[in-house]
Amino acid sequence: MEQYRLLPQNIYNMDEKGFCIGQIGKMKRVFSKKAYERGFLKGAGVDSARTWVTVLASVSMVGVVLPPTIIFEAQTTSIQDTWLQDFDAEKHNCAFASLPSGWTNNEIGFRWLIEVFDKRTKITAQKGRDMRLLIINSYGSHVDKAFLEYCDAHRILVAVFPPHLTHQLQPLDVSLFSPLATYYS
Repeated sequence: MEQYRLLPQNIYNMDEKGFCIGQIGKMKRVFSKKAYERGFLKGAGVDSARTWVTVLASVSMVGVVLPPTIIFEAQTTSIQDTWLQDFDAEKHNCAFASLPSGWTNNEIGFRWLIEVFDKRTKITAQKGRDMRLLIINSYGSHVDKAFLEYCDAHRILVAVFPPHLTHQLQPLDVSLFSPLATYYS
């Protein structure tokens, strides 16, 4: 951190979390009493009327929250007005996207980097003169060539968590998304 003179206000963590929206109908299956008592079966089910929504969130080391990006599951990449009928653009700041999977991909990750992260953090980094650190997981849409080249060209350092450890190390996973997922399920 000293080598790059990173200031706390220029250090950000970004993570994504997917949510299954809709009613979950339980399916019949055979399992052991031990598995049931340990809670391994929570939330398992089948749903014919559900949709997937993913949230990309980012918070700085000093608590500055960047506008989230919400990705809807849809057959087209067009956002429907009915999805945003309760969204008040004057009160809330948010970016939206849609994909057939409802998950993020390289294109949305790259758009987030430019339109949300770089645009919103450049000011606190003296219009991009100071280095910024973006801490992310190793998910493909965050570590592709275009993403990393853009970061390199715009004084954004990227630190990547090792795979399969983000549930323990990733600040947003540990402090926000894990408790939210537990409550939601």
